[in-house]
Amino acid sequence: MESFQNKSYQRHADHFCAYRQGGEKEEEARLWLDRDSVDAWRHERMHQLVDPVLESYPDASWLTVGDGRYGTEAQYIISKGGRALASDISGHLLAEAKQFGLIPDFSVANAEDLSFDDNAFDFVQCKDAYHHCPRPNLALYEMLRVARTGVILIEPNDIFAAKGVLQSLLNRARLLARKLRGQSDSEHTFEESGNYAYRLSRRELEKIAIGLNLKRLAFNGINDAFIESAGTEKMSSNGRSLKTIRTLIGLQNILCKLGLADYGYLSAIVFKSEMTREAEERLGKLGWNLINLPQNPYISS
Repeated sequence: MESFQNKSYQRHADHFCAYRQGGEKEEEARLWLDRDSVDAWRHERMHQLVDPVLESYPDASWLTVGDGRYGTEAQYIISKGGRALASDISGHLLAEAKQFGLIPDFSVANAEDLSFDDNAFDFVQCKDAYHHCPRPNLALYEMLRVARTGVILIEPNDIFAAKGVLQSLLNRARLLARKLRGQSDSEHTFEESGNYAYRLSRRELEKIAIGLNLKRLAFNGINDAFIESAGTEKMSSNGRSLKTIRTLIGLQNILCKLGLADYGYLSAIVFKSEMTREAEERLGKLGWNLINLPQNPYISS
């Protein structure tokens, strides 16, 4: 097992080598810097989920974990007036982002073994990177260790854990569509970078938080769709890719609002300390579901 996790770390550390300056995929990486692309819009929709937190804690310090694509998450937080340190197991594109003036600094950090002191940051955010960890729960414990106020995760939702007849039918349809495209029709998938595509579930995070005797969780959902041309099409062109993605998201949203399906992405905030009244109100207005967790009657917090 130790050999496997070390191989995983190395593969992910090497992942951005091809995308750095002079690499064979440098041109593709430069597309990630285009803020007018449809792909950038997709990610900004997810970034905006944390706006209530940024507005409620304007002086907070942030660490972004797995932010190796030029520190785009840290860039968003900074653009909203926050203070953020971008980190990733690979420093190639983060170094370029600092060189370009996109981020003030960065840290090369393994999410499962963070080098920061306890409570070093107010918030730790991990978006679209948690599922790359060979031991994601260990990474969550590390993020909770270095966070004073809370940890924010924005990750693919484990829709196969959802209950209901229609959800089961939709899951079967997804698996069939994969098979027709020549892909694996298993509920379990792997990515080219070598990782198992781990997915979050509400129940799992609740158990982790209750086990640590934490008091509050917040959940939200968002749907997304991806097509290859999203990275090259401009938002300003209002082209086919944008219209297709908006249509697909719209259809998913209808099913979710009718209670017939679950959201494709799960957003979660695990609070270590009491959230402010302002944060509670702002999160509620944006549709976050705030949960009071049962407390251990045998150990006082």
